[in-house]
Amino acid sequence: SGWLQRLMNGPGSSLLPHLFPDNRNNAETSSQEIDSFLADSMAQLNVQQRESILEELHGIRNSENPESNPASVDLWLRLVDIHLQKIKRGTVYETAEAIDRAYVTSRRFRIMFLRANRYDPQAASSQVIKYLDVKRSLFGQEKLTRTITLGDLNDDDKDYLESGAIQISTKRDRSGRGILLFFPSLRRRPPVEAELRARYYTIMTMLESEEHQMNGVVLIYFGALPSQPNQHVSNSGLLWDIPIFVVGVHACFNELSYFLLSRVAVLNMPIKLRPRMRVHYGSCTDCLYKLSPFGIPKEAILPDSHELSLSDHMEWYRQRQELELTYVTNAETESLASTGTIVPRPVDVLFGPTGRKNEGNLLMKTLVLAMLDEHNEATKGRKMQLTENVIDEIKQKGGRFLKQHEDTKEWEEASHTEACRKIAHTFRNIRRSSRAKNKS
Repeated sequence: SGWLQRLMNGPGSSLLPHLFPDNRNNAETSSQEIDSFLADSMAQLNVQQRESILEELHGIRNSENPESNPASVDLWLRLVDIHLQKIKRGTVYETAEAIDRAYVTSRRFRIMFLRANRYDPQAASSQVIKYLDVKRSLFGQEKLTRTITLGDLNDDDKDYLESGAIQISTKRDRSGRGILLFFPSLRRRPPVEAELRARYYTIMTMLESEEHQMNGVVLIYFGALPSQPNQHVSNSGLLWDIPIFVVGVHACFNELSYFLLSRVAVLNMPIKLRPRMRVHYGSCTDCLYKLSPFGIPKEAILPDSHELSLSDHMEWYRQRQELELTYVTNAETESLASTGTIVPRPVDVLFGPTGRKNEGNLLMKTLVLAMLDEHNEATKGRKMQLTENVIDEIKQKGGRFLKQHEDTKEWEEASHTEACRKIAHTFRNIRRSSRAKNKS
């Protein structure tokens, strides 16, 4: 498909011979050429932009919080909506909107794109459509408005995930930002789409943290360890379609032939990110040393001296499995998938008396209690928004709103309108209960 071709054969490939003459036997010259090209990208920025990027690259975080003014955030979100209405026709966004409008219009979903694009509503709107296009290509239209879990990955995807070729470091950089690691030496040469699905899943788990969304993430491609031929890859396009604010990109290589791959990565990278990229060439020790001035501790990459350890990564994987556990066993899942039967999970909100103690119902009640005071004083429009916020929170946790069919008694998904009524009913019940306690 078209998006996959863009990932594998970016526009920079044809420019490579002209911008970087072949200096295959001279690492110093090649390094100077790449540094010069990146410096040219930096030179196109104004002084304030250059200073800001350099500070962020070296682990000095800007203390200003653009979201300190709620009115500004509301304005940006309205502008995102306006831009999307202008450009959505005939795009995957329209499809997603038809499937689950609450998902694509929710504050939680849209603000990720604002943060990733430093609060530029137009850029955020464009990325929403690119992101949904990639998500549909990787996981299918039926999962377009769902949170992707381990259960949505196939065996090849999970094999790549378990390999540790992509990892979230347990350490942070100097200013406390998250670090995403790529280890080509651990790459098991999976099908391209399996690798991309594993990347997507890992990055989206990072974005569950609002801290990572707001402060950004540092990407490190650490190719300074012994590796086999063809383990290095230059396709990185998926990274730029996911709503993640990339503070800095560091590519490290210990062999000249692989170092030359960084030329392709530089040219295929979005222009606005090129000033944030640095390429390092040398031994493993040299590269770790060169990362230090950027506020990246060597322990963030190789916790045990110069040896790769998968213990932290496998602990992360185990925690993700526990987090995503459901009532349904693997055998039941296979059986139910073929019949289309829906089985309630802990995270679901269940209609009727059977759901009172379900985790999803308890979460809904907790959310309603937290918003009750504001709901009591809110206008009709604001009350509707608070209801949408509750739905959004539950769906972000992977929850569904389920009701039993009157005749068959089988579980089925409630409509969006029915979910809204359920939450409105909960607001009323809790309000009445609260007033009754106050009178007594």
